[in-house]
Amino acid sequence: MKKLILKTAFITVGILLILAISVFGLTSLWAPAAMMDFTASLGLTSISGDYAYQEYERSGSLSCLSRAFLTAADAGHYGTAEKRFTLLYEDETFDAFCTAQDSLNPVEGTEVTYKSYLCAQAARVKYRLSKTEEEDLAVCTFAFAETAQNFPTANPVIMLAVEAAGREDTEFCVLLLDELEKQSFEQNEDYHNIVKILRGNANE
Repeated sequence: MKKLILKTAFITVGILLILAISVFGLTSLWAPAAMMDFTASLGLTSISGDYAYQEYERSGSLSCLSRAFLTAADAGHYGTAEKRFTLLYEDETFDAFCTAQDSLNPVEGTEVTYKSYLCAQAARVKYRLSKTEEEDLAVCTFAFAETAQNFPTANPVIMLAVEAAGREDTEFCVLLLDELEKQSFEQNEDYHNIVKILRGNANE
């Protein structure tokens, strides 16, 4: 009798486990947005980003795609982040999406826009992936193109300079400084601080 009870208990537990795995799998397949929020609540940020990408593939949500890009970038999955950003950046509704985000989540006391924030993160990712001088120059060009003329706080050029300086990448700092001085950005306090940082790392 005791063996029968134990056997029944094991079978019950097994069935419940199979059902739980099945529910998890089906939810992942049919409702990635729910899994995105669930895994994020557990602190599984990188996994949450992967579910965000699945939701983007299902629904075309740029909000989910931007989340997927940012989590990949933060996790150091630069190749994945670059692919996701390319999809985001090349979407014809990208600018409108970013403008809508600025309206929904205004950041008081700063000129930082959502597009500038995304592009700053992208500049950092592109820099990490760059392997040749030609690619380094392309990274600089991207950062310049996505930085407003008034050189606002936390723009892509600043993010790129801080990233390179943090890695003590003298060669890149020299290149970025040379190219930056060819631009016509407003030479405000942030501009001068970044030039100072770059010169320090370029040993000038």
